[in-house]
Parts: sequence; structure tokens; C-alpha cells
Amino acid sequence: CHSGERLTDNSTVDVGTGEALQVPGLRGLRNRAPYMHDGCAQTLYERFDPSCGGDAHGKIDQLSEADVDDLVAYMMSL
Repeated sequence: CHSGERLTDNSTVDVGTGEALQVPGLRGLRNRAPYMHDGCAQTLYERFDPSCGGDAHGKIDQLSEADVDDLVAYMMSL
């Protein structure tokens, strides 16, 4: 979903909410809190809490704490 130069494929998908939403680009993400379609994450770390979107937005249950640290650092750099 988050691919290409703008880090979005511009698709519109239902991620388990019953509502189709456009996939946002990830550039400048650090400046757009709260995160997720329902604002469940005040920080990028909270996005990886299972209660905030869970695996509907990727296989987060398979990530180690170090993986999450790396992903948050990457997203902050965009």
C-alpha cells in the first residue's frame, strides 16, 4: 500500500472498519499525529500496539521490539 515515490499506491481500501479509505502517503508522517484512520496512536510507537489496527495494516504481531524501533526511526526520517 505504501509504495512508490510518495509512499502510497493511492488505492482506496477497507482495513476492517466497513469504510473504504484512501491509503495516505508516508512522507512527513512524523508531523501528522494522531495516526491511523481512527486516531488510536498518538505516537508512531503506539501504532504498533495490537489494539491500534492490529494486523489489518501489516503483520505487526511478528515484529520484535528492535524491529519496531527500526520502523519508527525510518518513518521519522521520511
